[in-house]
Amino acid sequence: MKRNITILFALLSISFAFGQGKYGKYLNSKKLALTYKSVKPAEKDDYYQQYYWLVKAEQLKTFPHLKDIKPVVLYNFVKKVNPQNPTKKLDDRGKELRKTAELSLDQYFKNKNFQNNQVLLYNLETYVDPSQGEYFTKVDAEKIKELVPKEFFGFASLNKKTMEETNYYLWVDKKKDEFKIVDIVPSEKDKKFYASLKQYLPKYKFERKYMPTVKKGTKADKTDKDFFYIMPFERNVDNIEYKTDDFETFTLSQIKREGEEWIGVEKPKK
Repeated sequence: MKRNITILFALLSISFAFGQGKYGKYLNSKKLALTYKSVKPAEKDDYYQQYYWLVKAEQLKTFPHLKDIKPVVLYNFVKKVNPQNPTKKLDDRGKELRKTAELSLDQYFKNKNFQNNQVLLYNLETYVDPSQGEYFTKVDAEKIKELVPKEFFGFASLNKKTMEETNYYLWVDKKKDEFKIVDIVPSEKDKKFYASLKQYLPKYKFERKYMPTVKKGTKADKTDKDFFYIMPFERNVDNIEYKTDDFETFTLSQIKREGEEWIGVEKPKK
C-alpha cells in the first residue's frame, strides 16, 4: 500500500551552477562523456555522478507529457531525489563494488561506447549506488506536473521497495536565477499565518498526499504579480487559499467552510 511521507525540509537553493564540481556545467550526457580523457582519478566520483543524473533526466524527457519541460528542470528533480553517495562514506564492500564498476565504465568511455548501452547503465547504477539501498527511490515520471508554466513544478519520488511516495515542489526563482526545492506548507514559525488560519478554521489540517492547484497573481498589478496562490486539493470539506512570493512567509487569502461559498479574508494593505 502506498504511503505518503510528510515532508518537513528547509528551503534548499540550487543555483545555476547546477551540478558537482567542474562537471556541473554539462547538461548533456553525450557532451560530458566526450570529456572523459581529461578526467582525473580523484574526479571520478563527480564525473560519473553527473553522468548518472543527466542520463536519468534524459530518460524522463522521453515521456510525451514532459517534452516541453526544460531538461535542467528534470535534472534538478533527479538530483534532489538521488543525492550523491561519496566513496568516502561507503563501507568496504561498497568501495569494492564501486571500484569494479569503475573499471568497466572506464573501458566503455575510453572506447566511446556509451550510446544505448544497457551494460554500461547497469554498471553506472552500481557505481553511484553500490549498496543498492540509496537509489531504490526514483522520480516518478507520471507524477511530474507543471503547476505554473515555466515557474513552478510538482514532482514525486517513489520508493520501489516500500512503495512510499513523497511530493516535492520546485520553484524557478527568476529574480535570483536559482532553482529552489520548496515546501508549500507554511512553517510553524510563521505565527501570523497560523493565527489567521486558527481564527477562521481552527480545525483545518494540511493534506500533503495530493498536489495543490497553484496560480500566479495578476500580471497587471505590480503588488500582486509575483505571488503564487496555492489551493490545496479540494475534497468537499473546509479549504483555504493562501499566497506567497518567497515560500518562506505566507498569507491566508480565502477560506471555504464545508457547504459554504468562498470568502476573502486577506486584510487590505493600508
